[in-house]
Amino acid sequence: MSNLPLATCLCMTYGRPTLLGEAVKCFIDQDYSNKQLLILNDQVGVELVLENCPSNITLINYPARFNSLGEKRNYLKGFGGSNGKDNFYCVWDDDDLYMPYRISQSVELMKNRGYDIVKARSAVMSVNNGQYKVVQNLFHSQACITNDYMSRTRYPDVSVGEDIAFETGARVGSFDIKPIYVYRWGLNIHHLSGIADQKQSWDRSLTFEPYTRLKGRIVIKPEFQKDYWKEIESLKIMKEFS
Repeated sequence: MSNLPLATCLCMTYGRPTLLGEAVKCFIDQDYSNKQLLILNDQVGVELVLENCPSNITLINYPARFNSLGEKRNYLKGFGGSNGKDNFYCVWDDDDLYMPYRISQSVELMKNRGYDIVKARSAVMSVNNGQYKVVQNLFHSQACITNDYMSRTRYPDVSVGEDIAFETGARVGSFDIKPIYVYRWGLNIHHLSGIADQKQSWDRSLTFEPYTRLKGRIVIKPEFQKDYWKEIESLKIMKEFS
């Protein structure tokens, strides 16, 4: 039995199997041993199947579309999560990337500090799988959350700003450490949470062509399209964190 706290990673997915495979690969490559990944797919007519994945990854194919991103998050966090007061949750979005030390660094930041949520103050932003830069942003996608806060706090039943509302009232700690997370924009993907004037993103995703053309049984392979870490580490943007 591991003495490390259990880190439960929560991944909502819809319509992007290749990117999901990369998110799964990120989880498998984590340098933290006591971990589990829960994946929730609610794309009707699409059955996702894992290939060559360890037993600490669970994929749920839900038979109907959730009403909102908030409702979807609430369902997954209640699905056999991190029982025990010392355990944690990590948000694990399907279209982003997580450094191999993402979980271990998050758990280290949480130790004996009294926070409900911890994050790195900086993240790497990627446009169209390249064009990397470091940004100052406390993305919800890189949050590490205590079991206590996750258990007593619900996401509102909306698809825009549900993460902000969820964190309202939390004791959030942000730290100047090497980025643990890569936020990806572009890639011809539709961000379900929406931005600015895209407040109907949840409904619009039902007619987004790259999603609607997916049908039937789709195998998820845990693999990268390229060597992201070598590419990112070679850039000057990371030198200040060395």
